[in-house]
Amino acid sequence: MKDLRTIRIFLSALFLTASVAYLCIGSEVNPMAQISMRAQIIPSALAATVGITLFWLAVTFFFGRMYCSTVCPVGALQDTAAWFRRRILKRKGDFSYKPRANVRLYVLAVYAIALPIGLIWLSALVEPWNILKSAARLTNPELRVTPGLAFAGNAVAGGLVGLLSLICVWIWALAKGRRFCSHICPIGTFLESIAEHSLYQIRIDPDKCTSCMACERNCKSEAIKVSERFVDNGRCVRCFDCHKVCPEDAIRLRRRFKRPATPEALRT
Repeated sequence: MKDLRTIRIFLSALFLTASVAYLCIGSEVNPMAQISMRAQIIPSALAATVGITLFWLAVTFFFGRMYCSTVCPVGALQDTAAWFRRRILKRKGDFSYKPRANVRLYVLAVYAIALPIGLIWLSALVEPWNILKSAARLTNPELRVTPGLAFAGNAVAGGLVGLLSLICVWIWALAKGRRFCSHICPIGTFLESIAEHSLYQIRIDPDKCTSCMACERNCKSEAIKVSERFVDNGRCVRCFDCHKVCPEDAIRLRRRFKRPATPEALRT
């Protein structure tokens, strides 16, 4: 898993850099930068082909929310806040498990209703790619946006809306970790419903765990409850930070345990 974490960090930095370059400067910066856009779920879902979207749904079903920790630019931006919190503010290990927030379902419902009826501007406030896309208009006024998206007719107004959204997300991440992903992001909420049933899940080995609490205190998604050896795999974004800090190597990405064939009442 240490190798997976290294690969995850590399891909996250690569896609964040490519996304910023592609949106703020344009595709002429490097043709390969277009991959950052084509790898996103929403642009793929709105295109004539939805191959990338189907790919990420399959990845989520097998391995969980890898999308959120690798190609999502706002996810990577929140990780920079985590780095700043840890390295500059010297705040380490002060997260704790929190139950899922119902507000995420309300945001997803509003988002799902708003898009078909033309309230596209809402995506500039809650959907990661369009938040970054709106902010990029401050440096790239010619950037094409969907009509109605964050004051599409005014690049400065749209850019300021997107920039304000990014600043709010970053400050929130600095204080509370990845709560934007677990409370607001409609893409994250949708993937959560698949990831909680993923074939491979993060598990705590009860025979190795010594309840040192390091994983729970360092989980930016607040998805680990050590006292019950529980990991909320729907909320987990597969950053693998928990494995890095575990001194007993008690956390692993494992195939989901099958339910026992014998009913609970009959087992001895």
